[in-house]
Amino acid sequence: MTRRRATLILRVALAIGFCIDVYVAALSLFAPQLIPPLLDIPVRDPALVTIAGGEYVVAALVYLLALRDPRRFQPLLWLCALDQAFAVVLPALAVVHGQLPPSWKIVAPLPLSALLAAVYVAGALRPGTKRSATPSMQ
Repeated sequence: MTRRRATLILRVALAIGFCIDVYVAALSLFAPQLIPPLLDIPVRDPALVTIAGGEYVVAALVYLLALRDPRRFQPLLWLCALDQAFAVVLPALAVVHGQLPPSWKIVAPLPLSALLAAVYVAGALRPGTKRSATPSMQ
């Protein structure tokens, strides 16, 4: 695969991850009452959902920064991979412990999240330039 095609795939994956986190952040911050019907995730504490919404905003900004220049911010791809790995591992652990999801909305995105995590890991492991994230250190 050419370097240009690999970068394009990585950028598309980063854009998808960004959109997912912005969507969940918007729901968490502005409409937490919509999380149970739209995502089938039970909301026990609305304040905790609002705090998590702020965390999703930060994660979306990490995606946006990595999307801006994947080579320069290549170490951030590990955070993106970790974000998607949590989206796979946490529901999988719940299923292993006998807590079957009430609908397909929790299980259906798992393959996509696993694929995104794999793309981010491949991008993080890809040999890049030795550029620093700060211009003054170049």
